[in-house]
Amino acid sequence: MLKSVFSFCQVAILLSLWLPQSLASSALAPVVVGEETAYTLSGWMSVYRDETSDLPFTDAVRLYQAGAFEQPATVDPSRTNFGLTSDQIWLALEFSTKAEISERWFFEVAHASLDYVDFYLLEDGEQLAHFRSGDREPFHEKPVRHRNHVFPARLSPDRHYQLFLSVRSAGTLTVPVTLWQEDSLWASDQQTYSALSLYYGVLVALLVYNLFLFFSLRDPLYLTYVGFIACLGVGQAGLSGLTGQFLWPETPWLVHLSPTAGVAAAGVFGALFVHRFLAGTPARLKLGWLMPGLSIAYGVTFLTAILGSYHLAAISVNLISMVLVAGALFLGAVSLLRGEPGARFFVLAWVCFLLGVLVITLHNVGILPSNSFTTNAMLIGSAMEMLLLSLALADRINELQRARVRAQKQALRSRQKVLEVVKENERQLESRVAERTRELEAVNLQLRESQHLLEKQANHDTLTGLANRKLLQDRIMGAKARARRSGESFALVVVDLNKFKQINDTFGHVAGDEVLIAIGNRLGAVPRGSDTVARIGGDEFVLLLEGIHGQDDLDRIETHLARIGDSPIPLSCGTDVRVGLSIGIALYPDDTRDLERLFSLADAAMYRNKQNGKAGSCEV
Repeated sequence: MLKSVFSFCQVAILLSLWLPQSLASSALAPVVVGEETAYTLSGWMSVYRDETSDLPFTDAVRLYQAGAFEQPATVDPSRTNFGLTSDQIWLALEFSTKAEISERWFFEVAHASLDYVDFYLLEDGEQLAHFRSGDREPFHEKPVRHRNHVFPARLSPDRHYQLFLSVRSAGTLTVPVTLWQEDSLWASDQQTYSALSLYYGVLVALLVYNLFLFFSLRDPLYLTYVGFIACLGVGQAGLSGLTGQFLWPETPWLVHLSPTAGVAAAGVFGALFVHRFLAGTPARLKLGWLMPGLSIAYGVTFLTAILGSYHLAAISVNLISMVLVAGALFLGAVSLLRGEPGARFFVLAWVCFLLGVLVITLHNVGILPSNSFTTNAMLIGSAMEMLLLSLALADRINELQRARVRAQKQALRSRQKVLEVVKENERQLESRVAERTRELEAVNLQLRESQHLLEKQANHDTLTGLANRKLLQDRIMGAKARARRSGESFALVVVDLNKFKQINDTFGHVAGDEVLIAIGNRLGAVPRGSDTVARIGGDEFVLLLEGIHGQDDLDRIETHLARIGDSPIPLSCGTDVRVGLSIGIALYPDDTRDLERLFSLADAAMYRNKQNGKAGSCEV
C-alpha cells in the first residue's frame, strides 16, 4: 500500500515538473486574440522587479519602452512565479486582436492571496482602463466580485493593446494570468467550485464526526484533531479566496491574515495531535520535546502574522511545516516498525501531507513552476491526510480493543490450568466484551440518527414537517437562479390562517397544533415535487411555485387554496372547524427582481386580502 502511494506521488511530481518544461520549449510567438475561449498569458509576460515597491505606472511604461523589462525568450508559464518576495513586480504584455472576436473578455490573476494587484490596459499607448484588486481590498470594491482577481475588458477587432500589471504581496507572489471569454470563465469556475465543495464537504463531515466521537469518548485527541481540521480549512479557504468571498468580505485584514495565520493555527493543533497519537514513541526516542516545541513555534508564527511581520511569518510557516511533516513521518515510521495501533494509516497520511507541503513550499520559493498540481498540492495533500488520519483514529481504536481482548483471553487461558472456575469467568468476560461491542454499535447508530435528526431539524419545521425559513431561503435562491437561466417566472404565495387565535382560545393549543398540521398536510399536497411549502412561523405558510406561465395559473392556485381553507378540519375533541385562508401572491420577475421586495409584496397582498375580507368565511 505504501509502495503504491509513493509511486503515484512520484508520477504526479514528475508530471508537474515535465509539463511546464515542455511548454517552455515551444517557440515564442506574438499573442493574437481570436476565436479561442481562453489564453494562458503568463509565459509571454515581460518582467520588471522594483525593490523600492513604489514605482509609478508612468515610470513603468517608460522603463518598458526603454527595454528595461526582462523579455521572455520562450513561452515559460513558470516565469511569473516569484516565490516569497517583498519586491514590486511589474508585468507587461503586448497583444493584437483578429478581425472577428468577442467583445467582452476577462483577465484573471488566479492567485487569491496577493495583497495588491493593479491592472492597466492601453491601446496604442492610450490608457483605456485601470482597476485595483487584492486581498487587502474589500470584496465589494473588486472590479469583478470573484474569489480571484478578475478584470473586465472590452476588446475591438484588429487592434493592438498593451497590458500592465503591478503586483505586491507579503506572502507568496505568483501571478498566473489567463484571458477568458465570459462563458468560459464561468464554466471554469463551476469546475473549481465543484472541487472545493467536495473538499470542504469531506472536511466538514470529518469535523462533525470526530466532534461527536469526542463528546462520546471524552478523548482530547479527537478535539485536537477537530481543531486541526477547522484551522486548516480556514487556511485553505484563504489560499483559494473563499474567506474574502464568503467569510469576511468586508474585513480585508482578516482575509489577508487567513492563509498564513490559518495554517499556523492548524500547525499548533497538528503538532499536538502527533504528540498525543504516537503516545510513547517520542518518549522512547527522547524526542518528547519535539512536537510541543513545534506547536509553540507555530503559535509564535501565528502571533507574528497578526502582530508583526506577515512576510516573516509566511517564510516561517513554510519552514516549520517541513520540519513538522518530516518529524511526524519519522516518528510514524518508528511506530509502524514497532506495530503501534493506527501507525500504518498515520504514516500514509503524513506521506501525502509531506508531499503536498514539499511541493507547495518549493512552489512558494520559486523552485517549482505554477500549474494545476503545484498550486493545489496543499489542497490535495491535506484532503488525503485528513481522510487517512480519520482512518488512523478508527484503526487505533480497533487495534487497542483487539489488543485488550487478546490480553484478557490470554490471562483467562493461563488461569484455566489452575482452577475450573476460571472457565466461567472467561465466559462472563467474553459476554461483557460482546455487550460492550453492542453498546458501541448502538452508540454509533445513535450518533448517525442524531446527525440525521439535527440535519432535518435545521431545515424543517418540527410540528408540520414542512420546510422552515432557512430551507425556504435556499430554495428561493435556487429558484431565482433557474428563473434567470430559463426565463420563466415563479410565484411566492403567503398564506395566513384567519381565525387561528380564535381556535386556540376556544379549543386550546393542542387543537391549534392539529389545525396547523392539517393545513400543512393539505398545503403540502398542492405543489409539484419541484415546488416548496414552508411554515415560517405561527400560522403563516409560504408556497414557492416554479414554472408559472400566466395569471390563469395563479387564479387556479388561489381558488384551490381557498377551498383548502373552507374544508372542515376534524379535531381530536370531536369537533370540526373551518379556518379561512388569507392569500397573498407575488410573481418573480413580473412584480420585482429583489427577493426581499418580492416577499414584502406577497405579504402585503395577503394583509390586504385579510382586511378586505377576500379570504373567505371561517366557521369554528
